[in-house]
Amino acid sequence: MQPFSLSFEAPSHGWLPVRMEASGRIVEFTASDVPNNPIAELCEALFCLARGEPAAVWWHLEPGSYLLHLEPNKAAVSVRLHFTPGSKRTAEEEVLSVIAPANQVLLVLWRFLRRFESSSFEEPHWPKGGLAGLEALGRRIKAEA
Repeated sequence: MQPFSLSFEAPSHGWLPVRMEASGRIVEFTASDVPNNPIAELCEALFCLARGEPAAVWWHLEPGSYLLHLEPNKAAVSVRLHFTPGSKRTAEEEVLSVIAPANQVLLVLWRFLRRFESSSFEEPHWPKGGLAGLEALGRRIKAEA
C-alpha cells in the first residue's frame, strides 16, 4: 500500500484538478498555472528529493494556495500539505501529513509526473515543459526500490 497518493484530472484552460490522500485524509483542489507552474515545481522537487534536499511546491488557487513541503530525513520523507487562504505564503495551516519511506515517496511523485507527461496536454490547457530528465530519474528510483 502506498503511504500517500497524488493524482490529477485533465486540466482545462490553466486549471488542474488535483487529489492527494494520506493517513486517511483526502484533499482535493484545482490549481492554477499562474503565476507559477506547479507541475514544473513538482518535477524540480523530485530531483531535489533524489539528491536528499528538501523541496516545496506551490499550488496556487487564486487567491488561496496549498504548499506541499517535502523534507527528507535519512531513509524517509516528511510529506506535509499546508493551506493558506491568501495568495501569499502566510498563515499556513497543515491539512495533511505523512512520513513515508523515501523510495515510496519518490515513486509516487515520479509516477504522477510521468502520467502527466504522457497525457500530452497542450496550450491553452496547460503550459509545455518543465519535465526534462524524468525517464533517467525513473530508472534510478526503480533500481533503488
